[in-house]
Amino acid sequence: MSLINEALKKAQRQRADTAAASQPAPVAPISGEPAPRIAKRRPPMPARALMLLIGGGCAVAVMAGVVTFILLHLDEPLPPVAKIAPATPHVKAPPVEPAPVTPPTVVLPVLPPDSAPVAVVLAKPTPPMPPPVVVKPVPVVVAPPAAEVKPAVPVANPKAEAFLETLHVTGVRMSETDPKVIMNDRIFRLHDVVDRATGLRLIQVEPSSLSFTDASGYVYTKSF
Repeated sequence: MSLINEALKKAQRQRADTAAASQPAPVAPISGEPAPRIAKRRPPMPARALMLLIGGGCAVAVMAGVVTFILLHLDEPLPPVAKIAPATPHVKAPPVEPAPVTPPTVVLPVLPPDSAPVAVVLAKPTPPMPPPVVVKPVPVVVAPPAAEVKPAVPVANPKAEAFLETLHVTGVRMSETDPKVIMNDRIFRLHDVVDRATGLRLIQVEPSSLSFTDASGYVYTKSF
């Protein structure tokens, strides 16, 4: 970096010297009037000086990189040199002597004499068969049928009956799909809850009567 700074300073000095040499001499003032001040302009850098400056900077950068690389790899140990093992002298193997050849031996079969005794093989008696195992049948116990649970018979709720006695029907609109009833100044449809305390629900609308049911399934009828 110091070499680059020195090259930059040297180029600046050369530009300053060139500017001073090319500046014209000042003109003497006429009739005692002060001479006008002329603004000094820095002359443009010549192309040759610019090329020299760029080339010097590149050369300094390359030299700095080379020096840095040498300093970094100076302390690294050299790779070990592979040692070549000395060649062993070739030793000739001793000649192999052929094995001695033995003549084949002929073996004659020995025939048994005609009067040789014959061995008698007696069969072993078979053991008696064990008696068959009789498996006793296991009696099957049939469980008695469970007693049928009869559904509880719905019982009328006195509170529901008292509510129906006080129910005031003011109008009935008959329809096959959506009949409506006006009771206690309110409009009710089928399956609407009429009284939440007793769970009364409207289930049927007739021209002269209304049918209700509660949670137990008991059916109440109110005629009008």
